[in-house]
Amino acid sequence: MALLPLHYFFVFNDSMQPVSSFVPSENEGGIYEVLRVVDGIPLFLEDHLDRFYASAEIAGKIIRFSEIQIENLLNQLIEYNEVKTGNILISCKNNLKAFFIAHNYPTPEMIKNGVSCGILKAERENPNAKVFQTTVRQQANQLIEENGFYEVLLVDGEARITEGSRSNVFFVKDNFLFTPPAGEVLLGITRQKVLDLAIKNDLKYSEEDILLRDISSFDAVFLSGTSPKILPVNKIENFFYNTQNSVVTKLIESYESLIMRYISDKKNR
Repeated sequence: MALLPLHYFFVFNDSMQPVSSFVPSENEGGIYEVLRVVDGIPLFLEDHLDRFYASAEIAGKIIRFSEIQIENLLNQLIEYNEVKTGNILISCKNNLKAFFIAHNYPTPEMIKNGVSCGILKAERENPNAKVFQTTVRQQANQLIEENGFYEVLLVDGEARITEGSRSNVFFVKDNFLFTPPAGEVLLGITRQKVLDLAIKNDLKYSEEDILLRDISSFDAVFLSGTSPKILPVNKIENFFYNTQNSVVTKLIESYESLIMRYISDKKNR
């Protein structure tokens, strides 16, 4: 899966290079992170870099650059390209690369009315490591394109819903949050922020197996991720959910406030 950069410059190891010199490569097996830039600030950068290094350890990769070096390179990337909003992909297979990629953020209508999801029987290898896995992504993309889904949820061999193809998933029943266990999913940055916000808002949650056969029993469902942030789901296959659920609405508001505080703190340093 070769990804191409947007704009004018990209990071190659410890230097900034013109996009004209970018050589597409097969990324299968390489580790990566996608982070969001908001008002010129890489959002939750520390969390993303922590996971980047954790993925490298799990995948047996060595990152030759420190977190400070990568942070400086990303700030240069933003400055050189004069971009205030967008998504940056950081990857490492043999070399460190970072560049802006196309993003697809939910519209206000999607946030209000929710999005539809399908089901894909597939499992990630090393679910806690963010590693390029072309087969799963291609299967997911095909289902999304053929059916008009926003996302597809992965179901493992034991008929458990684990996560989305590019997001985490939460279920709500009687003001109680449920999400698949940490050991079975990619530990999304937004996922962790949701759990933190649940505690701050006195919401109870449980990390437990979500069986496909039980999805009709929940009141509401939402996705979490870098691009969707917190996004209500209106339908999974033929099952419908409340997109105006008070728990989901509260978490969306709290997450937006968290982003604003993070950006403000970074700019005031």
